[in-house]
Amino acid sequence: MTIRTKITLTFVALVVIGVGLVSMLSSWQIQKYLEQRTVQNLKDQLEVLSELFINGDLAVDSTGARDEELTKISRTLKIRLSIIRKDGVVIYDSDVPRDSLIHLENHSTRPEIVQARLEGRGMNRRKSVSVNEDFLYAARMITNTKSGSLDSSYVRTALLLGEISEIDRRVQIIIWGVGVLAVLFSTLASFQVSKRVTKPILGIGSIAQDIISGHLDHRVTVTQNDEIGTLGRTINEMADKLSSDIMQLRKLERVRSEFLGNVSHELRTPIFSMQGFIETLLDGAVDDASVNREFLEKAHRQSERLNALLNDLIEISRIESGDMKMSFRYFEVEEFVRSTVEELKAQAEKKRLSLEVRLESTSGVRVYGDKERLKQVLVNLVDNAIKYTDAGGSVVCRVSVDGPSVVFSVEDTGTGIAEEHLQRIFERFYRVDRDRSREVGGTGLGLAIVKHIVEAHESTVSVTSTPGQGSVFTFRLRQ
Repeated sequence: MTIRTKITLTFVALVVIGVGLVSMLSSWQIQKYLEQRTVQNLKDQLEVLSELFINGDLAVDSTGARDEELTKISRTLKIRLSIIRKDGVVIYDSDVPRDSLIHLENHSTRPEIVQARLEGRGMNRRKSVSVNEDFLYAARMITNTKSGSLDSSYVRTALLLGEISEIDRRVQIIIWGVGVLAVLFSTLASFQVSKRVTKPILGIGSIAQDIISGHLDHRVTVTQNDEIGTLGRTINEMADKLSSDIMQLRKLERVRSEFLGNVSHELRTPIFSMQGFIETLLDGAVDDASVNREFLEKAHRQSERLNALLNDLIEISRIESGDMKMSFRYFEVEEFVRSTVEELKAQAEKKRLSLEVRLESTSGVRVYGDKERLKQVLVNLVDNAIKYTDAGGSVVCRVSVDGPSVVFSVEDTGTGIAEEHLQRIFERFYRVDRDRSREVGGTGLGLAIVKHIVEAHESTVSVTSTPGQGSVFTFRLRQ
């Protein structure tokens, strides 16, 4: 069953229930009101007629000469009028011909007569044996009438209750007629309301189905500032997040594929080289004194390259997976920089390079970070500068204070980096010059490791470079 049908049926059911309750309550109130009015009117009429009999304005005689007058009064008042003697004999009844009165039962035991005999007045509601209709009876005992025609008799008035039922029936017809119109109107109104409510929901459902089918660019048009509007905005936010997640997954899948391809390639190169050198030696070159040492040295260099590559792979995997925990604490800048650069001086001298440390106002300055990981950063940057700077050039590790930060920079006079490569040099295995990278023994992961470690210190590493003139790598640490 659709929501539209449920809403329509709910509206109709509520209207039907409402009409039914109104009908029952109105019927009860109408009957109660009419009966109260009827009882009061009947009492009032009884009192008036009784006084007329007592005063002699009305009378009953044995000849029936005044019957017509009494009948006219009863017809005018729309009541049944009866005169009953003290012994219970009916001597006049507006609904019974005079010649039929002898056939009526004695009325001395009628409830209203018994009550009137005891209390002066009496009332009762029942079906008349004489005319087989429901009546409301009121009786009063009267004595010593001035006309002398009645002596200790009873004046009884009665009202046919069918009129009350008829009025109630007519009211119910009106109520139910209005109810039918209300049901029709509510059906139309609820249909329009449900249509208005369900139309945007159906639209949202259609968009959601499109998104499920892969149309991630589809969005719900939100025009309402209510629960449906909130649902639409939620669907749009979900679609945005889903699109973002899928793009991220695709990017990660692409990176993973590239990473696996790069790893396979990087591992294959030293392994194949080592395999070639060893096979050559096994094929007889091991006995050739002119080449055996050279081949062994080449195989050794490739094994060192392979070891460095595996170490860097393990390192970057630990960093990216979150397994590598940082140990932050304060340490002195000058001692840290000098000792780190000192370890690389032999490498610089071997290439006939000038390697300097320049400290500007850093005496006693301390920074907050993981000393061992930051040493790895500085070593990688200086090592890269040495590798890509030709003999006769220079590498400078400069440290200065800039407000609350300490600025570290590694400057070289090397080959430099073209602008189109600057945005990608921190990617894993990205090389500006693959042939030279392999020649100098780079793994392609050093700058990626630098980037991750610096970012873990809530900082960033930047680079400026001019091809043929050199590069400057910079990062900051807080004091």
